[in-house]
Amino acid sequence: MANLTELRGACPPPFLDVSQFSVDGGFTAGRFCAPTGQATCCLPCPATDWIYPRGFVTWYKVAESINGLGLALCLFLLISYMVLPIEKTRRHYLSVCLIIGVIALALGFVIPLGVQPPQCYDEITPNDMYTSLTCAWSGAFIIAGGLAIDVWIFIRALSMHLQICWDVQPGKKFFYVAQGLGWGVIATLFTATITVTGVSFRFGDACHVNSENSMKDFWGPLLAIAGLSTIVQLATFGYCINVYIKNLWSDEKTETTNSSGLPSYTSSLRMQSARAVYRRVRKVVWLQWRGIMIVVFILVDVIFFSIVFVYLDSMENAHLKKADDIEPWVTCLVLSGGDKEACTDIAQKSLVNQPTVVAILLMLALAGVQCFLLLARLSMFSGWYHWFKEKTVRKNEFVSLDAASREARTYELLKVGSPTPPPAFSPSTLASPPGTYSPAGRNTPDYFGKDVQREYRPSSMSFSAPRPPSSQGRLEVDLRSAQARGGLGLHPPVMESREDVMSNKI
Repeated sequence: MANLTELRGACPPPFLDVSQFSVDGGFTAGRFCAPTGQATCCLPCPATDWIYPRGFVTWYKVAESINGLGLALCLFLLISYMVLPIEKTRRHYLSVCLIIGVIALALGFVIPLGVQPPQCYDEITPNDMYTSLTCAWSGAFIIAGGLAIDVWIFIRALSMHLQICWDVQPGKKFFYVAQGLGWGVIATLFTATITVTGVSFRFGDACHVNSENSMKDFWGPLLAIAGLSTIVQLATFGYCINVYIKNLWSDEKTETTNSSGLPSYTSSLRMQSARAVYRRVRKVVWLQWRGIMIVVFILVDVIFFSIVFVYLDSMENAHLKKADDIEPWVTCLVLSGGDKEACTDIAQKSLVNQPTVVAILLMLALAGVQCFLLLARLSMFSGWYHWFKEKTVRKNEFVSLDAASREARTYELLKVGSPTPPPAFSPSTLASPPGTYSPAGRNTPDYFGKDVQREYRPSSMSFSAPRPPSSQGRLEVDLRSAQARGGLGLHPPVMESREDVMSNKI
């Protein structure tokens, strides 16, 4: 590091002479310099340390930490959409695409939080995407996330407008058109911004879009899309209010009579249609209230963020061309010998004040938390509980079966002298031949020196049809004796032979 006295040259402290530095590295257009009588003097880098008080560093660290929390919550939503069934998450491609944009925006602030990159290339020059890889990734994620959020908020607002106002349910055609145009617009604007405008360290550890050409490449399209989303959303709100007022009017004036004194059929149909439209709109709004709220919240964030940055860029360009507005602040720094704390109040009157910048950072950081609160459902947590429970039960089933087979063999050895229970009756017992092992009727060991094998002899009687039993049965029935007892047998009487009849007569 060179001596500060040599770097100041003809400039009063704390300013440094621009002629002492090279123009080859870093973002030279981001230097905060102004010409004086003898030389062009520049404010030391980073300029935010001289414009805002020391508490500003704490605030943007807090904003980056909130982005980390929002990133974790949005990843939880995305994984839930991938793993859990749709009845638990109510997932939709509009929600998935919006969450992807919020994750990209959060990554733009979380990456610098973990890396802690140097903001300056030299004493007066900030780093840009060509001199800092962290700056390149951070700025790319912020640009892509901001564009994705803006575009998919517009598509979501348009989808709700079609459902509520025109009773049109977006189908596959709307899906394919939305995917093609949505990601196509995002890719086009991202390419134009990152190649033509670029990103650099402007305030904080994250890189933001540069001032030059940013209006036509990034901020202009972003504000145009946000404006269209606002118009569509206001038209939807206006239609809902109109339907509600018509429903109130139809409730108050329930019956209208014509000149003949009879109720008017046309007016009754009009009242019925107003009530039907109100019921339909109320049902759709009740189903889409989460989407409506998230569109409103994100639109407020995007519009406020864009307006403040456009105002900041315009002030920087104006101060570089005409330094009279910041002359009181520069004079204060020179007279105080570089005491920035004594001059921060004057600086914030000439530039964007700290509360406004902190509000921008916090609103962007809360985008992920807002998405989680509005898109998460209690059924997701119960779905994860059942998912883990099912995985645990399936894992223990194999262990329990193996343990049961081992414990059953071990348990028989402990029952010495106990009566052996009869074998269980099952079809496998009937199919297994004597002397073979089967799970239902296995060989029971004899604890006194020999094995006792229990065989199951199937019954010779069949109960499936009234057929006579075989001769191998142990129970024989004398059909003639049964027939002689009053004919209570199961079979018809047997015809006697002629010799038996003659003997009976004798």
